Amino acid sequence: MTSDFDSSRPHAAAVPAPACLAEAPLTWWRSLPPGALDLAAQRRLRAALLALPPLPLPGWAEACQADPAAAVRAALTALAHAAARPEHLEPAMTAVLLCAALGDPACADLLAHVHGRRARRRADLDALRLAHGWRRRSGPGRPAAPAPAR
Repeated sequence: MTSDFDSSRPHAAAVPAPACLAEAPLTWWRSLPPGALDLAAQRRLRAALLALPPLPLPGWAEACQADPAAAVRAALTALAHAAARPEHLEPAMTAVLLCAALGDPACADLLAHVHGRRARRRADLDALRLAHGWRRRSGPGRPAAPAPAR
């Protein structure tokens, strides 16, 4: 992944979860640590994804239904084309966030990777904290959660 995403809004990992949850769900992937994504937050994420118009990303319909492989595929495409199509990044990473919150280790790894890249490129301590939080969430020895019912 050679592209980076640009946001004028800094990460807010140190902000308590209730303040972060007041933001639009499509921005949560940039600021919420794993522990802040309770069942109510997961429902809001899913509703936000389902309310979006279809996006021209591979596997987008499946990603909106919390299919981890489709979410990763859509996010990698969005990250690769972030400079040309920045409007696809928020929804694609939100799909990854939902799957990571549901326990998918590959999606948690992708979040850790993206936040880690941002931390290195911008010397962003909040992004580094998020990267470590998601890395611990997907680390070795953590059982994978069962796939959500469709």
